[in-house]
Amino acid sequence: MMKYIIISFIALGLVLSLAFGIEYKCEGHEMFPIYYGSPFVFKQKSLGSSMEYFYSILGLTVNVLVWGFVLFFIDKVIQSLIQKISTPNLISILYKAMIGLLIAFTTLNIAMDSVTIGRGFKEGLNYWYWDFDKEAKAWGVACESELIIFQK
Repeated sequence: MMKYIIISFIALGLVLSLAFGIEYKCEGHEMFPIYYGSPFVFKQKSLGSSMEYFYSILGLTVNVLVWGFVLFFIDKVIQSLIQKISTPNLISILYKAMIGLLIAFTTLNIAMDSVTIGRGFKEGLNYWYWDFDKEAKAWGVACESELIIFQK
């Protein structure tokens, strides 16, 4: 059970850090926020402040599940490799140290994002679900996506 909690926690850190993500910039007649996904849209930059972000709770949850499955299968592969090696002690210690570093990384990301989280819980702010395509169409903006790695 603890293994799944740790995997979910590390997955949350990967999502929040945008270690591997997509940035959606939209251009048109009106200002439109920048959206971020990993792979699904879960975060938008506030138009009022460069230091404030809003989160989609559903987007965040789905992204954590996606990365959780990826990390689960990576863990399975590494565990099977450790069992096949004749001297698994050193590899096992290094693997556990890496997990410790990822937990620290996640904790740091959660602390940083808690400072920039937007106030309020309503549509357009921190909310359950955003229809990104519908909003872009309604405002008449064209959006382009760009793959980002470790960019905040």
